[in-house]
Amino acid sequence: MLRRSLTALLGATILIAGNTLWASSAFAGDGWGHVDCDENPTAPGCDVSVGAPGTPADGGGSGGDSAGSGSTGGQEPTCTWERVEPQASPPVGAGGGAWYERMCQIGTGMAVSPPVWHETTDPRAVAQEAVSRLRLPAPAIRTNPDSASLLVHVPVWLWVDDSTWGDRRATASVPGMSVTAIATPTRVTWSTGDGGSRQCGKGTPWVAGADPASASPDCGHTYTSPSRGSAGGTYTVTATITWRVTWSGGGTSGTEPDLTSTASVPVQVIEASAVNTNS
Repeated sequence: MLRRSLTALLGATILIAGNTLWASSAFAGDGWGHVDCDENPTAPGCDVSVGAPGTPADGGGSGGDSAGSGSTGGQEPTCTWERVEPQASPPVGAGGGAWYERMCQIGTGMAVSPPVWHETTDPRAVAQEAVSRLRLPAPAIRTNPDSASLLVHVPVWLWVDDSTWGDRRATASVPGMSVTAIATPTRVTWSTGDGGSRQCGKGTPWVAGADPASASPDCGHTYTSPSRGSAGGTYTVTATITWRVTWSGGGTSGTEPDLTSTASVPVQVIEASAVNTNS
């Protein structure tokens, strides 16, 4: 199974600051993550003591060490799975797979798990985990004129800020395999609040000095009625980014259904007041 308990991590040895810290489970957890027993010795599956394997911990008398001496100072361990070479015989009744060791850099020390048998995993299952880790930003909506001062019959430029446009990546790993998912923005669907809608790319930012009466070359809207009759006296402009999702790893690649992220802003649209030039 994909989320298998890594019980073979029992008995891992951690070498920190010249001391040997023996833990019945240096890292407890499944194939997607872990609990750092050095930082959380009371967590389920953790039973930390100081001394050699099979000997009791020092009772705390003079000169005795303590589990706290192996503290990582809050550092997050950096862990990788390494295939064991040469390979031993597989467990009785096991399917296809291989033996792996989990190696974790903790401060200046290294924790190495005993070998654990990991059965061959379908890359598509790992890809699903990678996709679930994608963090897609909501579009940062930009308009010109500013959303607080739109006028009827004056073209409005619409675009999303660069900070919320561009590829997003996430990776999931199991022993012997890493799969990376990539979300790429492909279009923005706009709802302008007055019944209008359109699809664009990122849109073109308005540049100071450009003709204020000019329309956007690729993404804009012109209001023909003021917003005073709408709830709150404003229209709601909504932008939805559609993301194409692909993945690769484990010697293959594929695609997943599109994802979306959405944001909205209120805009006030008013009529320009006539200017009386008669004296």
